[in-house]
Amino acid sequence: MKNLLHLVWVLLLVMSVPACKLGKTAQQTKNDGIIEVVFLHINDIYEITPLEGGKVGGLARVATVRKNLLQNNPNTFTILAGDFLSPSLLGTIKYEGERIRGRHIVEVLNTLGLDIATFGNHEFDIKEDELQSRINESEFKWTSANVYHKRGDYTMPFAKQKSGTEELFPETMVLPVRDADGTTANIGLFGITVPYTKTDYVHYTDYFEAATKAVKELKPKTDVIVALTHIDVDEDKKLVGMLPDVKLAMGGHDHDNMYHKVGESIVAKADANVKTVYVHRIIINQNTKKVNVVSNLIPVNDLIPEEPQTKAIAQKWVEIGNSSFTKMGFNVNEVLAHIDPANPWDGRESTVRHKPSNLGQMIAKSMSAAFPESECALLNSGSIRVDDQLSGDITQFDILRTLPFGGYVVGVEMKGSLLEKVLQAGLKNITKGGYLQWDRIKPDANGNGFLVQDKPINPNKVYFVVLPDFLLTGVETNLDFLKPDNPEIVKLHKPDATDKSDFRNDIRQVVIEYIKKLK
Repeated sequence: MKNLLHLVWVLLLVMSVPACKLGKTAQQTKNDGIIEVVFLHINDIYEITPLEGGKVGGLARVATVRKNLLQNNPNTFTILAGDFLSPSLLGTIKYEGERIRGRHIVEVLNTLGLDIATFGNHEFDIKEDELQSRINESEFKWTSANVYHKRGDYTMPFAKQKSGTEELFPETMVLPVRDADGTTANIGLFGITVPYTKTDYVHYTDYFEAATKAVKELKPKTDVIVALTHIDVDEDKKLVGMLPDVKLAMGGHDHDNMYHKVGESIVAKADANVKTVYVHRIIINQNTKKVNVVSNLIPVNDLIPEEPQTKAIAQKWVEIGNSSFTKMGFNVNEVLAHIDPANPWDGRESTVRHKPSNLGQMIAKSMSAAFPESECALLNSGSIRVDDQLSGDITQFDILRTLPFGGYVVGVEMKGSLLEKVLQAGLKNITKGGYLQWDRIKPDANGNGFLVQDKPINPNKVYFVVLPDFLLTGVETNLDFLKPDNPEIVKLHKPDATDKSDFRNDIRQVVIEYIKKLK
C-alpha cells in the first residue's frame, strides 16, 4: 500500500509539467512562448531530522522532492523564507571548541541543494561573528530588501566573505530562465523580514517601503515578481494588496500552512519543520503576457524516501549532539517516564500556540513544583520548540529538544491586576510564541476573565507566579510591559546562579526533576 501511495505522489510531481510540454517530439521544439518555473518553498526550520517517530518532516525527504522536481523541470528553485539558524537544540552544542549556532543546518541545506534564502528574525539570535561564519559557509544565495549590516558608524548590505572578497546580498534578484524549446523569461525576486529581533549589528528599514522600491526596480525588467517574506500573515496580505505586481508571496514566520488569495495574488506558507512544503508553478505565456500561479501543498512523510547524502549529514550532527550533551552532564538516554502512545504529550506548534496542551501544562506544573509557595505558573509556548508528540519512553533528550533555550525559572510576586493583564495578552497571541500555557489557572465561566485555584483574580491581591526568565524581558509579543521594573511587581525570587545544585537555574532540569518524582 505504501509503495502505491508513493507512486501516486511521484505521479503528482510529474503532473507539474504542463501537458503542452509533455506532448512535444524532437521535431516539435519551436518556441511556443510558454514557460513554467517551479519554486519549492520551505520556511521556519529548527529540526533537521524527521519528527513524530520518524513519520513526518525531515530535510532528507525534502531533498528527494527537490530532485524529482528538477528532473521534471530544470527551472526549479528551492527557497527558504527565513528562520533556520536559530533556535534549535543542536544549535546550542559545542563542537570543535565553539557553539555551532546553525552550522549543522547550513551543512544540511548545502547538501540538500537550497538555492536562495532570506533572513528570518531568529537569524539574529546569534552573535555577529557567528552569523557571519554561517553566511560564509553557505553555498546558497541570500537576498534582503530591508535588512542591513551595521558595522560601527556605517550600514551596508550583509555579505558573504570568501577569499578576501565580499559578495554583497542584493536587495533584488532577477532569475533568467529558458526551457527546451527556447522560451525565456525573467523572474524578479526580493526578500523582507519583520524587525522583531533587535540587535546592535542589524538595521531594519520599513518592509513595505522596501518592497515598494523593489517592485519599482524589478517591474521594467521582469515578466513576473515573487517575494520571500518573513512577516505576519496579515502584513503579507496587506503587502500584495498594495503591490499587485507581486503575484506570489512565499512566506514564513507563521508556523502553520496557509493559503490566501488577494486579488490576483497569492500568499502561501508551509508548516514549520518541513512537515509540509509548497510547490508553486508559475506558468508564463509570453504571447498573451498572462501569468498563472498554481500552488500545491505537499505533505512530507514516511512515504517519501530520504535522500542518502542529506540523511547522512543530518545523522552526523545528531550523533555529535548526543556526545556533546553527555559531556554537559545530561544523561540523554535516561528514561524518565513512559507515556501511552494513545495519549501523547502534545508539543506540536499547531497545538501549543493555539490552545492548552498537556505537554505545556506538565511543564507549567513542574515550574510550580520548583517553588512550593507559588500559586500558579505561566509559560510562553514559544519556548516549546519540539513541534512533536512525545510518547513511549521519554528520555532526557526529549526534554532537551522540547526546551532548547534553557534559562532559569523565577518566582514573581505581582498584583492581580498585572496577572489579569498578562493572561489577556496571552489570549491575543494565539498562533504566536507568546500564547501562554499555565498551571492552576483557567478561564472563568463567562470567558471574560480568569480563575486562580478556582477563585476569581483579585486585582489588589499579590500573587506568587512562576515564570521562565524570558517572560520578564518585555520582548515577547504583546507583553512589553512585563519587566522587573513594572510597578505592579512587588518582589522577585531568583535562584542563585552560582549554586550549581539549584536545578531552578535550568528549566530543563526543573522538568526532569519533576518527571522523576512522578514515577
